[in-house]
Amino acid sequence: MRMNRIVGLAVTAAVVIGVACATPGARAAAKASPAETAIQAAAKQNRYAIVTFYKKNDGASTKMLAEAKKLQAKYSSRANFVSVDVGNSIHQGIISRYGADRSPTPLTLVIAPNGAVTAGYPNAISKTDISDAFVSSGMAHVLKVLQSGKLAAVCLQSSKTKLNKESLAAAEGLNTQAQFRGAVEVVKIDPSDRSEAKFIQVCKADAGADDAQIVVIAPPGRIVGKFAGTATTDSITATLMKSLGGGCGGGSCAPGACGPK
Repeated sequence: MRMNRIVGLAVTAAVVIGVACATPGARAAAKASPAETAIQAAAKQNRYAIVTFYKKNDGASTKMLAEAKKLQAKYSSRANFVSVDVGNSIHQGIISRYGADRSPTPLTLVIAPNGAVTAGYPNAISKTDISDAFVSSGMAHVLKVLQSGKLAAVCLQSSKTKLNKESLAAAEGLNTQAQFRGAVEVVKIDPSDRSEAKFIQVCKADAGADDAQIVVIAPPGRIVGKFAGTATTDSITATLMKSLGGGCGGGSCAPGACGPK
């Protein structure tokens, strides 16, 4: 499966389960269930969590749990497997957090160590190879930003690229603009890092460029602008306003409101 398909799959998961709709306050309010503790433990070990939300006495759920068990035999070295009974109130916190109460059940999610959902399988797991759900750290970071409802300003630069400071300042300056204040998160990725090669391809960026580059991605996963190292905050803002149809949320991009119209 190609990397752009991974992005589509992860974005689909974010849209279907409404990850971006959960607020930090709501997440913190509920006491951690055993499932949440298991996910947190996986994250501390820098491992993925593959979480199956299921219903008791449900044929589709029984089938998905069996499918998850087969995956566990294959991916136990990379991920912790967690099962969540959606009918048990002790799991209400995690159910709400990942939108499982607003999604088809059964549902299996692949969750990166940073909490980003990198793949989602509603109703059935129709594949035995989910290796493409294990993404680079840079991609996981970008997905986390998008799933929080923000724009991701991906700064591609290394010790060898020129205009690093200027390019980074231009990206960081977006949060000082009235249209985007608080709605942009800067993600720095080294284009020479081989582990990020496929994600660089998805961004349609030049990994061998002499100058720093900026790629801006809007939820759920649309590239809305690519900029050279010479770009300024004002020029980037002007391009984004056109790409986003004049802005988000009535002319501004408040956190959680960004995305193409």
